[in-house]
Amino acid sequence: MIALLALGACASAPPPPTTPCPTPPPCPAVDLVTTAPADPLGDVSIPPLPDWTNRYAAYDEGDVRFFLIEEVMRREGLTRWQAVELQNHYRDLSRAAAEGGPDAWYAEALRRVRAGEYESGYDAAKLAAAPAIVVFDLDDTLYDQRVARDACAQLVVGEGDGARHIALAPGWEDAFARLRKLGVAIAIFTANLDAPSRENLAAWTWEGKPLLGHPDIAAVMTNSYLVRQSKHEGPGKEKPSRGEPVMEASKDLRLFDESLERAIIVDDNPARLMQPGNARVPRKLDGDLVCDGDAATKKAQSRQLGAIVDEVADALAYAKGHPGVTFARAYRPFTLLGQVAVGYLVESGGMSAKAARDYVRAHPEAVSASF
Repeated sequence: MIALLALGACASAPPPPTTPCPTPPPCPAVDLVTTAPADPLGDVSIPPLPDWTNRYAAYDEGDVRFFLIEEVMRREGLTRWQAVELQNHYRDLSRAAAEGGPDAWYAEALRRVRAGEYESGYDAAKLAAAPAIVVFDLDDTLYDQRVARDACAQLVVGEGDGARHIALAPGWEDAFARLRKLGVAIAIFTANLDAPSRENLAAWTWEGKPLLGHPDIAAVMTNSYLVRQSKHEGPGKEKPSRGEPVMEASKDLRLFDESLERAIIVDDNPARLMQPGNARVPRKLDGDLVCDGDAATKKAQSRQLGAIVDEVADALAYAKGHPGVTFARAYRPFTLLGQVAVGYLVESGGMSAKAARDYVRAHPEAVSASF
């Protein structure tokens, strides 16, 4: 009995106390914001879009940032085109890996602009004096760099496998000459890369002079002159919920005419145009069709530029005969937005094409402000 009691006492005895494992110290907090270096130009730059949105990211060299153009204008006292020229110089300096980094590149780009160094060859006096400005795109508008047969090319740039065989738009020389006679300022704006575009224009001559630097070409703008626009800039900026952000790198006609009353652009790709009410969208130039297509295609392609010059001449004559009507307003029936209104008046309103064009000119509200 005593042994059993002793055994029971033993069984009910509590286990000896154990020493708890020490609690590990907390991991040090990592501040993901402050550990990343601050962008010294963040307050004048548009944040970059994700890489997957940019089809041409593989061709980007250097710092291809887009500046807040109106903020640069305000801060530095520049015009719009000067602010975009600064962006172009900045990219050139970054590609050259110039000393000093972003702050120094920005300062040098600003110095160049203030010193009147314009890679675009921008002729402000010519553009300001012209009654109208016609800006031409290059690829698939003035030329085609993808012709299948060398015999279809009128211009070859480069050598060997890297040579570019270029078919020029039929009638381009006559179109340029007619525009010049009308007093129209001619400019070129391509979204293609800076260096090859400038090489092409240096090899392409008009009246024995290269288009790059030609006295009758008021400006040549390439990829680095494309812009994006924050909702805090441009129309509607006072109320950003009604702003007009532009995410696609685009061509802004305000670089040539801030009022947009004297400028149009001829461009086959409306996706890169900020002002569709000033855009004439032709059928894409196809050098192979011009060379080997059927008679109807050849005829249409060969007359396309001439038809556009006819429209410009008609708009100038209308504006001259109707005081208070600007060139851009007179040309509106031929633009991307204007053609929608003209088609609507013809198809649904029963008007003739001429009557519809005249109605649109007299009633600009008939054309939608945007898509």
